Amino acid sequence: MTSFSKGDPIKLNTIVCFTWEGGGERKSPLSNWHNDNAGIVFGHRAPTAEEREAWYASDAAKGLDSAGETKLAPRSVCVALYKDRQYTVARGRARLTCTWGNPRPGYVLVEYEAGKTCFVKRELLTHA
Repeated sequence: MTSFSKGDPIKLNTIVCFTWEGGGERKSPLSNWHNDNAGIVFGHRAPTAEEREAWYASDAAKGLDSAGETKLAPRSVCVALYKDRQYTVARGRARLTCTWGNPRPGYVLVEYEAGKTCFVKRELLTHA
C-alpha cells in the first residue's frame, strides 16, 4: 500500500477509481455511472456549525423518522474530487470519524481547497 506524508502532491488513482470508459480498470463504477464519466470521486468531511444550524432550521429536521425518533443532523458531507486535479496531503494516516459508528482507518486527510480538508480512502490516491 502506498504511504503518504504531509505536504505530498497527490491525485486520484485513475486505474482504481474509474471503469475502462473513464480510463481505469474497474468493472463497475465506484458510486454511479454519471460520476464515473465525469471523473468524480467523493471524499467526506464533517459539516460546519453553520451547515448544521441550517439543517436544523430546514424542513428535513422536523418531525420523526420511521422508528418514531427525532431526526439527527448529518455527521458527514460529501466533497467532489476530480481526476484531473492535483491535491495536497494534510495528514497521511487518518481515521474517518464522521459516522455514528467506530472510526474507520485507512484514510488520508486531503486538502482540496485552501484551508479545507476531507477524508479519502488511501487506495484511491496516488502520488502526482
